[in-house]
Amino acid sequence: MATSGTLKVHIIEARLERDTEAIGKMDPYCVVNMRMQRIRTKTAMDEGKNPTWDNEKFDLDVKYIGDDMALEVFDEDPCDSDLVGSANIKLSAMCMNGGFDEWYEIQFKGRRAGAVHIKGEWHPRGEMLVAVPMGQ
Repeated sequence: MATSGTLKVHIIEARLERDTEAIGKMDPYCVVNMRMQRIRTKTAMDEGKNPTWDNEKFDLDVKYIGDDMALEVFDEDPCDSDLVGSANIKLSAMCMNGGFDEWYEIQFKGRRAGAVHIKGEWHPRGEMLVAVPMGQ
């Protein structure tokens, strides 16, 4: 099994349980951090606790499938964005059997803050070489 490749990620939607706005609706967006890569969705303006992100597809260069991917959901505000929740996701779970279609739970201060729906495709970079003893 290959340990590196490209992970095509599609952030689809979220069902958020934590609301950071006292008045009005939240303007959520997602951030994914992995090694030296950072991706950000567009802001789902006035979509509150049920945002959707159409056409939010990204290619991540996976150096090693044993790494984690950090997922964060923020509420965009004029001065500073508020963290709604976050999760650390094992890349190995996303890089199996060609792809995935999962809901990932996010938490804020140890409490459930909602879930984010992500789909993806795994494209390995070559196959691992297996050493065979000479003379066999």
